[in-house]
Amino acid sequence: MAKKRYTRVEEEIIQILDKVDREPAWKRLRPRRGPSRRPPGPRRPRVTAPDWIWIGVAFGLALIAIVARDLSATLALILAIASILAFFAPIVLRWRAPSPPPIQRWRGKDIDLPPRRAGIMGEIRYQLWRLRNRD
Repeated sequence: MAKKRYTRVEEEIIQILDKVDREPAWKRLRPRRGPSRRPPGPRRPRVTAPDWIWIGVAFGLALIAIVARDLSATLALILAIASILAFFAPIVLRWRAPSPPPIQRWRGKDIDLPPRRAGIMGEIRYQLWRLRNRD
C-alpha cells in the first residue's frame, strides 16, 4: 500500500496533535495563569469629577468664606483662595498632558489612521498627514 502524502498544513496539525497527546494530563487540567480573562470590548474610561461638581465646590467654599469672615479673616481668605482654585480646576485638569492614544493594530501590524478633519486646522493636519504617508 502506498504511503499517503500530507500537505504541509496537515503535517503541522498532526505534529500539534501528537504534542498535545504527549503532554501530561495534569498540565492540561491546570488552569493557566496569565492575563485576566476580561470580556472583549472598550475599557471603562478613568472616572473624573464632572465640571459642575467643581463649580458647586467653589460656590460652597465661597459661601463658607462669607459666613466665616466675621470669625476669622485668615480662614475666610484661605477659603476664598480655595474657592477660586476649585473654580478653575476643570480648566487646569483639561490642560494636563493627555496619555498617548493606544496603538491600533490589525493582524499584528500598526494602523496609521489619518487625523480627524474638523475645521480648517483638521483639514491642514490631514493634508500634512497625506504628504508624510505617500507611498
